Amino acid sequence: MRFQYFFVVASLSQYAFAADPGLPMDNPTISFWQLPPNPDLADLQSKTLPRDVDVVIIGSGITGTGVARWLLRDGSQERPLRIAMVEARQSCSGATGRNAGHIRPLPWDYVVDKPIIGAADAAKIARLKARHYSEYAKAAKEDLDADGRDAAEVRAMDSIDAWFTDDAFNEVVQKLEVVKQELPDIGKEWTIISGDEAREKTLMPGVVGIAVQSVKSGGAMWPYRFVTNMQAALLKKYPSFSLDTHTPVLNITSNTSGGQSRFDVETSRGIIRTRHVVHAAGAWAPHLLRNLEKQITQARWHMGATAAGDRIPDAGHWPAVSGNSSQPGGREFGLWRDYYSTLTQLPKSGLFIVGGGVAGEGEEVPPWDDHTPVEPVIASYLNGMMPTFFGYDNWGAERPATPPQEHVYPGRTKALWTGVDAISWDSYPLVGALPTNVTGREAKDGAEWICGVYSGDGMPSAWMAAKGLSTAILSAERNEANQTWPEWFPNAWIVSAERLSKPCVNSTDPSLGNLCQ
Repeated sequence: MRFQYFFVVASLSQYAFAADPGLPMDNPTISFWQLPPNPDLADLQSKTLPRDVDVVIIGSGITGTGVARWLLRDGSQERPLRIAMVEARQSCSGATGRNAGHIRPLPWDYVVDKPIIGAADAAKIARLKARHYSEYAKAAKEDLDADGRDAAEVRAMDSIDAWFTDDAFNEVVQKLEVVKQELPDIGKEWTIISGDEAREKTLMPGVVGIAVQSVKSGGAMWPYRFVTNMQAALLKKYPSFSLDTHTPVLNITSNTSGGQSRFDVETSRGIIRTRHVVHAAGAWAPHLLRNLEKQITQARWHMGATAAGDRIPDAGHWPAVSGNSSQPGGREFGLWRDYYSTLTQLPKSGLFIVGGGVAGEGEEVPPWDDHTPVEPVIASYLNGMMPTFFGYDNWGAERPATPPQEHVYPGRTKALWTGVDAISWDSYPLVGALPTNVTGREAKDGAEWICGVYSGDGMPSAWMAAKGLSTAILSAERNEANQTWPEWFPNAWIVSAERLSKPCVNSTDPSLGNLCQ
């Protein structure tokens, strides 16, 4: 999804480019997703920090957890890899625990990608993203117990993108026609509805037209609970896996003592020696990879949880957009008016997770800051966007306040928080082995790897990016001369010295110029 423009506008500050984000900030804003914190995982630490492992994973969100899961699942079961996951704050306290929770692949990016990376690779990206919902659902079914599946809420939804101007809507309709012709397996999952019918389906009087994706690819989850329950399942099944929270990585060095060439990962609680390091810290990766400060920048994303008016349907009771009924998992929207906004309905409580919308925090807040509260103008937007989009007649009266809960407001707005996304200079994720001229470190029988930097599109990218990276790492473990990648994995996402040397092109708005200078 081409989110770079929205993030960049929101983060045009003196801090935004070529800067060290440091370590994740203490005391971040409290995300609704993290209420209550997982009592077993949030602050988990090993009794003794692991000292010698095969893989250290820096970061405990969807990406890091996915890498651990695929390495352990697909690797040797006789000798599972020893994997140490370390996190600077609580488990899953970064972007995954602060995002919109929706799994919404948007295939019209294929038309944008095709002239840049070629039709074959653009098609791989579209298909990779389209399979994410089913892969999350499959992982929840295979790895989580009944309580974990209930908490994670991986579910199909009525997933709708809505436009409010004819020009913008017609442009997307044309792109979807290309997708339907050239990628019929993807295109057939999408339906276009316009005019009065679109307004009736969405209950939004200003809508011009909508694009609806099928339940095969459109879904959502409670991301924090999915990740923490997955971590609990891995800890239970694999004694070789450990998770240490509140254990920031301070430095990484090469170590050739004892005739071995390995990495020393220096943390606040001691040193872990390892053959492989996986950088899955997203926006904070440049703190340990200073040569990537121009390739990876950051942007604050603003989110809220809000109650709906009493005329807004509960999950399963919306006007049907396909078939004869609406999805019991609820309804989610991508709203393309001025700036991009999102709405994701929670099926049990009826609350909506809302995000995006307006831009501008000037030069006061660094883009890697998830500690500073939401700026008042943006907070005002999040507090009032739903009755504005739905209209006051469709909105109705305010619903009664919820029972008191710590950190949850009693009115319409239940919580406001910020998150930090990693933005790549060329609009594609970074996945693969990092060249030694980038890291400045080398180990003969291992490597430093990176997985992440999704530029706002992590939910339909991260899980299978982690699968691709784990395949490459396992091929290296088998002493293969070259990394082996799955046939379905896009070349445009793979890290190489050649790719990292290419010019910065991360702005799709010419008026912003080259944002990596």
